[in-house]
Amino acid sequence: MSKSPESPIKISGEKLDRFSFVRAYHTPPQQSRTTTQDQIKNVPSGSSATKSKCSVSRCIGLELLILLLLLVLAALIIPIVVVVLALRLGLEYIDANYTRSSPCSVTYSQTLTYGVAPTTQCTAWSAFATSLTCSSYSLMRMYGSNDPTGITVDSSSVATALALALRYNFTYGTTYNGLTWKVGACGPGSYEISATGTICSCPTGYTIRPCIGSSSWGGINSATCGAATQIVSLHFE
Repeated sequence: MSKSPESPIKISGEKLDRFSFVRAYHTPPQQSRTTTQDQIKNVPSGSSATKSKCSVSRCIGLELLILLLLLVLAALIIPIVVVVLALRLGLEYIDANYTRSSPCSVTYSQTLTYGVAPTTQCTAWSAFATSLTCSSYSLMRMYGSNDPTGITVDSSSVATALALALRYNFTYGTTYNGLTWKVGACGPGSYEISATGTICSCPTGYTIRPCIGSSSWGGINSATCGAATQIVSLHFE
């Protein structure tokens, strides 16, 4: 029995049109898909923008903090620099225009008159001796109108010993720089200092004894009894 040839499958035009419509509906064109992806890529990320803004704000805050710290530092340093410069300039001015005294600097300087027993000059001498309160002195100088330069003891031990002898009224003697220095009593309550090597005598030289109660009050580079009117001075520092 022979088979009759199969008749070809026929699809109506109506069915093809439906399939074409469905495929066209579910498969968008390639160009449209590409455009949509590009648009998605170009949309800025919200979190990235926020992070960028935060970073900028943080940098600005840090810069402001550093600036504030620098201003505070300048406010602290500038006054110190000004004070240091002022002190330096002030000290330079004092050194150039004045002679600064040490804390222990004290001077007796009085005019003693020929033929007249000292009175106020004796009071000043007693006050001077009482003021020799420092534990040590580095210099002693005896001078006056007859010798403005005078004679000097620049040994701390000798100057201190002479000062203590005058303050506490005890006898002391030593030789320094070729001169024999002595401190001792000459009359009731009268202590003198002399570079003549003797006490209560009248050699020519350097002696101060304004509390002797007579015109033999001493002298500077002159007679020490009945001397001409002059200024006598004694300085410790």
